[in-house]
Amino acid sequence: MTEEVKVDETVEQVEERVELDAVEKAVEEAVSHNKELATENESLKAAASKADEELVAIKAEIEEIKAKQAAPAFISTKGDNKNMDAKEQFGIFLKEGIEGLRKKGTDMQISTDAQGGYALPEELRRQVIELQYEESPLRQVCNVTSASTTDVRQLVGVGDAASGWVGETTSRPLTDSPELAQRTGTFGEIYAKPLIYQHMLEDAFIDTEAYVIREVARQFNEQEGTAFLSGNGTNKPVGILNGVTLGSNAAADNVTGVYEVIHSAEDGSLGATASDTFDFLRAVVRSVKSPYLPGCVWMMNRATHEVLVALQNADNEYYMQRDVTQASATRLFGYNIVINEDMADIPATTGTDAPIMFGDFARSYQIIDRVGVSMLQDPYSQHGATMYYTRKRVGSMKLNAETLKVVSVSKA
Repeated sequence: MTEEVKVDETVEQVEERVELDAVEKAVEEAVSHNKELATENESLKAAASKADEELVAIKAEIEEIKAKQAAPAFISTKGDNKNMDAKEQFGIFLKEGIEGLRKKGTDMQISTDAQGGYALPEELRRQVIELQYEESPLRQVCNVTSASTTDVRQLVGVGDAASGWVGETTSRPLTDSPELAQRTGTFGEIYAKPLIYQHMLEDAFIDTEAYVIREVARQFNEQEGTAFLSGNGTNKPVGILNGVTLGSNAAADNVTGVYEVIHSAEDGSLGATASDTFDFLRAVVRSVKSPYLPGCVWMMNRATHEVLVALQNADNEYYMQRDVTQASATRLFGYNIVINEDMADIPATTGTDAPIMFGDFARSYQIIDRVGVSMLQDPYSQHGATMYYTRKRVGSMKLNAETLKVVSVSKA
């Protein structure tokens, strides 16, 4: 009787153990499954990270391809044309036009603009801009950048944050916050149309490529020089002098981007005497805040520079050049003088002009080259010669109006 009870208990215990084993096995399977999922998730994360890196690399390649799309693209299975470089392409274009490029090889694919023109290769576009920099005084001292869009904007601080002293228990009222003004780039289209006689192209006794590039840069500079100084923003950049009032002293307006005008108050002159002239110009320097002075330069044309160089003191010594055997003075009060022939003369007849500017031009004015220079060949307008209509878009934006001073002189 006792043995049967033990058997019954053992069976019950066995059943309980079987049930627990089943639960334990289910738990172990769940844990194992979770571990597998975790491992799989880590693998997916690694794959996603690798995919991101590959997409970034692909995006960079796409951007590079897009940047090169403006230049002619030649795709050919012919060995003679396979390695044609940009200069060779441009040489063919100068002599034979776009049709000459097409005839060079039937397998070629030529990138042209909507008017059937020719997008200058990147190397030649850079040459145009580099030559402009060498020849343009304003491009040498102003902030020059390029943009892929005409929607160029920049915020400029026009006010300082207020502050004050307080005691330990004194109330602290709100102070004024710094204010910002938005500047917007203004663009226009500039063109050049150099002409080359057909005999020159056929005989090739001059470097036609260098001639065209230099002529384009020269003509661009002639148009830009005027626009960067006095452009009104209608189909051209806004000039430095746009909006300023030259007939009298006028404070800077950093909200609208108008520079301060300092008037000589002397009829047709910077000063009644040589000493007065240099005292006046010294006051112009003092009008610029000290943090901006390290980047400041003078700008004037050669005629105004000669007026200053010729001024003498009471002992008949030249203020700017005591030794006439030395080169003309290139600095005034320690600041470089930049000669810009687009600047006005000191007025000799009735009127008011701005013959001198002084300031940090890089902080004051920005020149914006819209990416892309294109050219059209015109062999029809003038018989025996070919014209190359070249265009680009360029803009400007006034920056900090406090960093540049405009000197004006009136003649009654």
